Amino acid sequence: MAGWVSVSSNFSDTGRIERGDLAECDLSGLDLRAYSLRQANLSGADLTGCDLREVDLWGANLSRANLTETNFRMASLQGANLSSAELVKTNLWGANLKVAVLEGAYLLGAVLAQADMPGARCDGANFSESNLFGADLRLALFRNANFGRVDLSSAKLDSAGFTGANFRSAEILGTSIRKANCSGCDFAGANLEDSNFAGTDLSRADFRKANLKDASFRGAQFDGTTMPDGSINNDAINNWTPPDD
Repeated sequence: MAGWVSVSSNFSDTGRIERGDLAECDLSGLDLRAYSLRQANLSGADLTGCDLREVDLWGANLSRANLTETNFRMASLQGANLSSAELVKTNLWGANLKVAVLEGAYLLGAVLAQADMPGARCDGANFSESNLFGADLRLALFRNANFGRVDLSSAKLDSAGFTGANFRSAEILGTSIRKANCSGCDFAGANLEDSNFAGTDLSRADFRKANLKDASFRGAQFDGTTMPDGSINNDAINNWTPPDD
């Protein structure tokens, strides 16, 4: 990798690399569980396949880093910058991503089940085919993000911003999406059974061929919203009942 730097020159025996500069370093495959990487600069670094379980990466800069198949299970990434990072099949199970920045990040097939992401900024991120079961996304921003074919079942999406996001063919069962902004979102073919959209802005959203069985829409805003049967709805509803043939 261009700009490769010797790893040994950056790692101390104390297990602390706080505020250390590891930008553009090749760290692929290393076991870094013994280290604290708080506010470390890892921008553009190659961390492919690294073991970072439960590691403290509070405020670290991981922008443009290659994090493919990296293990961040239960790691603390609060306030970290992961913008434009590559996180293909990355394990972020139960990770702390509060107020983290993932704008433009690529998370194809990543595991974010039970992840803690309130206040995260993820505009334009690609979460397609990822597992976000039970994740907490409250108050986060996901404008124009891609959630195609993800599992968001039992997740918390309250008061989050999803303007223009893609949820095509996603599994969103029993999910709380109250008081969120889902204007212009594409839910075509998604399974939204038993989800709660109370008070959510659904103007110009597309629900064609979506499963809305037992979903609640009390107080939700409909304006030019496409319903599962292709009809356009501008009126408030509490539940969706398919029209008689």
